[in-house]
Amino acid sequence: MNEAPAAPSTTTAESGTSEATAEPTSVTDGTTGTPTSTGGTGDVPTTSGTSGTTDLGPYCGDGMIDPGEGCDEGAANADDSSCTHQCTLAVCGDGLVRHSVEECDLGDGNSSGYGGCNECQWGPRCGDGLLDEGHEVCDLGDLNGTGVGEGEQAPCRSTCTWQGRLVFVTSQAYSGALGGLDGADIRCRERAKAVGLANANTFRAWLSDALHSPNTRFQQIELQDAPYILGNGRVVAADFSELVDDGPRTGIAIDETGTMVTDAFVWTNTSGLGNVLHPVDHCDAWTSSSEQFGAMAGVNALATEEGPAWEAWRADRQWTVLLTLACNFESRLYCFEDGYVLED
Repeated sequence: MNEAPAAPSTTTAESGTSEATAEPTSVTDGTTGTPTSTGGTGDVPTTSGTSGTTDLGPYCGDGMIDPGEGCDEGAANADDSSCTHQCTLAVCGDGLVRHSVEECDLGDGNSSGYGGCNECQWGPRCGDGLLDEGHEVCDLGDLNGTGVGEGEQAPCRSTCTWQGRLVFVTSQAYSGALGGLDGADIRCRERAKAVGLANANTFRAWLSDALHSPNTRFQQIELQDAPYILGNGRVVAADFSELVDDGPRTGIAIDETGTMVTDAFVWTNTSGLGNVLHPVDHCDAWTSSSEQFGAMAGVNALATEEGPAWEAWRADRQWTVLLTLACNFESRLYCFEDGYVLED
């Protein structure tokens, strides 16, 4: 009697047992969409290398402090936290600013000098609202660089220097032999250069001969952010128009060296409106020191800016028109910065 043939079988090399051959099936990995093979039991193993399991191993950000890590706060790791994104403990000098603990951290650039970051706290610097002698001439804090002054003061640039056109009375006095109006301008520029003032070559003397005056010689630029100012930042006038219409707000009481000067005579021959005052009395066009010639002078400032004397000084424009002096007399000059470079 013939028997039905047996079903084909496979024999494993290791066990020697026979198993029925199962048809392979295919499933899709839900995360990657990659088909993975399954055995006949229907289990779905994941594959990673040869192990068949996913294992990233220890890593920074797993919340566990692994070998080589100083800390690990998991998702809280951050460059402004106590544990950085590189799993290192935040320390002053790492170049990262820890929130609420450090004001600054310049890494190897940390220093204790002016403008430096010392022990991760800012030291004296421009913008802190405190005047640091030797480094700053002004510091209005958050107002720096905005073009806004404070009280009677000029605006302060972001570099902690006054924002305006400088006016000073010369520290030196001269006879009427100035070398003409050009010679007077040269003296102003020499004084400015001697102390290292910016824009030294733009200064002009407030002076008139028979034909020329500040009204014709000065650039009458009107810049709200560049008032005429003294070396201490005090505003003399917002612009040329205010200077001639209303007179200076304060005496021109500081020389180019920063020294306070009051009750000093200054050569002018210039009216309060900035025009030629006298067509003849100008020390022979400012070339003569002869006592036979004379010229008008003003007084630069009063020691006290209140009371009847001060009111007369302002109302009568005594800063530029006060009395006639012989040309052999030595008087000072008013010097005005007549150009402007906006630095901010």
